[in-house]
Amino acid sequence: MGLFVNGVLTKLKFIIINFRIKKENLKKIGILLIHGLWEHQGRHDINASWFKNLNIDPFLMDLPGHGNNTEVFGHIEKWDEIENSVEQAYKKLNQYDIKLVFGISFGGQVGLHCILKGIIDPDFLILSAPSLGDNYPQFIKTLSKSLSKFTPRLRVPSSANKRNLSTDEQVVKDYFDDPLVFRSITARFGGETIKSQNFVNDNINNLKTNTLYLHGDGDTIVPISSGENLSKLPNVKFVTVRNSKHEILNQDTRPFVLSEIHSWLKVNSLV
Repeated sequence: MGLFVNGVLTKLKFIIINFRIKKENLKKIGILLIHGLWEHQGRHDINASWFKNLNIDPFLMDLPGHGNNTEVFGHIEKWDEIENSVEQAYKKLNQYDIKLVFGISFGGQVGLHCILKGIIDPDFLILSAPSLGDNYPQFIKTLSKSLSKFTPRLRVPSSANKRNLSTDEQVVKDYFDDPLVFRSITARFGGETIKSQNFVNDNINNLKTNTLYLHGDGDTIVPISSGENLSKLPNVKFVTVRNSKHEILNQDTRPFVLSEIHSWLKVNSLV
């Protein structure tokens, strides 16, 4: 009987020691989610919770000109405001061993911009339809550059409407009923955004971050063709989301998109 008890105690001790070793070797993982244009961080609480359930600590932020406590929706004086806000939010990941950034639409452009400028340096990057292009006519974009200098507060209407946002009618209704969703940006914001977009496209081949890039094939807000150069990079896994409009996580494609993200996280030993 004594030998049996000693054997059980030895085995339990071995299990406990191994559990402690594994626990000590677990790396802390954090992710910063950057929302899109015209919206706010609250629309991505559901995505933050999904990562939290995977033991990846999520952090949300509101970009300048967005969200609560904003004096003028859709306005910035200079792009530095965007860079500074991301730099400050990214500091929340300082305590983590592995850092991820998830950029949604305009947030994807912002994330890429900050990485390519060396402002942030995440280990992994997830992108949902990053705005490397848009559906604005070229003459409006050209005009915005001039208006940005002479009439910086002139408003430019949003390119998102009830037909091109999502295939889910309730999502569309909630979006347009949301008091923190706005319908235009200033010419200054537009002009600064265009300059950033050009910078990202001109330097996209310098992206070395391990990246998952997903884009809906029916997206007319940010055409899928705008990410062609990004999709061909050797460090980028590109996933086309079939029969999808712009918000691939806010319609019936959500289960497929989350499955692709989970598989990619698993391949990279993050879950």
